[in-house]
Amino acid sequence: MDDDADYISEYEELLKIKEFSQDSRMRMPYYCTYELIAKALKDEYAENTGDRIERWANVTHVPYFENVKPVTYYFQAKMLYRDGFYEASIVLARSVCEMICYDLLSRTAHPFGDIESIEVPVFRVFVNFLAIPKTIERSAFEEQIIARINDLDDANFAKSSYKFDKSANAYSFKIENGRKKDNLARFLKIFGEVGFNNTDSFRSDTHQYLHRVYDIGNLYVHAKENLDPFRDATECLDMLAYILSDIYGVPALSAGKTIKSGYTDFPDVCKGMNFATEVAPTPEDAQRIYLNLPSQDQIDSVMQVIGVWNGEWRNERGESQTGVLTFFSNRADHLDANLRYTGVEGRERTESMEIRLFGSYFHLIGFDENDMKHRRNEHVFFELELLNNRLLVGQNIEHQGKAVFQRSE
Repeated sequence: MDDDADYISEYEELLKIKEFSQDSRMRMPYYCTYELIAKALKDEYAENTGDRIERWANVTHVPYFENVKPVTYYFQAKMLYRDGFYEASIVLARSVCEMICYDLLSRTAHPFGDIESIEVPVFRVFVNFLAIPKTIERSAFEEQIIARINDLDDANFAKSSYKFDKSANAYSFKIENGRKKDNLARFLKIFGEVGFNNTDSFRSDTHQYLHRVYDIGNLYVHAKENLDPFRDATECLDMLAYILSDIYGVPALSAGKTIKSGYTDFPDVCKGMNFATEVAPTPEDAQRIYLNLPSQDQIDSVMQVIGVWNGEWRNERGESQTGVLTFFSNRADHLDANLRYTGVEGRERTESMEIRLFGSYFHLIGFDENDMKHRRNEHVFFELELLNNRLLVGQNIEHQGKAVFQRSE
């Protein structure tokens, strides 16, 4: 692990996928970014890459974190979720909550002694202790808390648990009073009743989410029946992203800081991914790279396919099928195509093709001109690469068969 890096970054393409999907003008950047991720995942998995991308993107929310142990294992939990190991992801999310408590307690005065030597961690006690405000301004303590407590015993309990610091004009929590579970629960009950929602260490929502993730994790640690692992894992990871963003999030990058990818610590599950940042020589190139669009050289190269090509491929029945593919252009840097072939029903058809260029290769996707939709088993879908000026090679995407097209004389 690169423990010297200051920040841990999310895989930026996942955030772009979510961004581009919300804007109809970003249709091509969305396809290019999706294909970039899908192509890398295909190096690891033969099937279900679409499901993996969807799950992965859905629980990706925060671009940067501090480089700390809980964040590192959060990324591992996301990878387990991506690959369908929902229960393992939930149990690891629960452990990440414990790591957060240990990390925060190591940074603050507490009454628990050597935490590492505690054989049975008391998670609820640790979380609630961290949430108790350690310093409260005098006016807030006296007017918003003590003055609003109706029970005299509760008022005396609260007053006896804080010490007034005249120099700071504030009340400080007596740390030893936070050792017992019952005391902490009573503090939180009192604060809740008077509407004092300030918490220490993290936001009030984070306090609740830490307990909620732990609650869900306990269900799986203790093997209850009739559970919904996918739903529960999704909820846990969404809450964990919020928790970690609150405690370790980086709102703005600082100059001179080092960054590493959150996934480079797990090469066994990310071996097909490239998390490096591409350098752009010009602002125009920077924009193109961000959008994952093909370069002008790549566009010029694919324009060489203009003409007629005779092809052969395997159809959904596993049979060899032939057809004539025609590329043409009616305006600069724009390519159109159609495919004439005999369908499995025995009728000759000419199918319009959408072209999506992804660097050195492109997709040809048949569609219905009436509604502009592609339908599996009704329209063709090829991935092709220009091997040389006379030969296109690739595969029939939906039926895992080879496809070859040769330029017509």
